[in-house]
Amino acid sequence: MYVIYVVSGREDDIMRHLRKSGYAVYVPKMTIKQRKNGIYHCIPRILFPSYIFIDVKKISPEAYYKIRSVNGVGYFLNTEIPLPQAEAEYIKDLCTDGVIGISKGYLKDSKLIITEGFLKQHENRIVKYSKRQHRATVELTLYGKPHRIVCGIDIEVPEKKHKETALVDSLPALCRNVDTC
Repeated sequence: MYVIYVVSGREDDIMRHLRKSGYAVYVPKMTIKQRKNGIYHCIPRILFPSYIFIDVKKISPEAYYKIRSVNGVGYFLNTEIPLPQAEAEYIKDLCTDGVIGISKGYLKDSKLIITEGFLKQHENRIVKYSKRQHRATVELTLYGKPHRIVCGIDIEVPEKKHKETALVDSLPALCRNVDTC
């Protein structure tokens, strides 16, 4: 598997064009929550913007020039060495279900525990998270170099138990007994 840098926003068009040419091409996508006018919407986003993954064993000179002739294709990140096997496997795993859904988790003693979703497999790679924005940043590698991606997450917050006290009990004693003043 090789990684190709392409024009941002054209990933899907280039993927369709290369698939018509007979190549196995991947563009991993995920779902994130985005707030607009106070309402959260689930929006699909590309996991690695400006990158597409092509699954071939070796890039021949004919294939190289055929792929490079597609409008919007920039360059190969590395034409001599394919993506390491472990990295190629998780890229394929990301693309098997289509779009990666929103992971679920909860906080326990300020530590994020993932219960389900994509992030469950990569829980140890989470760099940071935001409860308010429903996002977690994960560090994955391409050719051994770290790349940070943002994934959607729902973090359950445990309900706080409040001690119920009457308003009268919280007032000073002098204010409660108006008759004694």
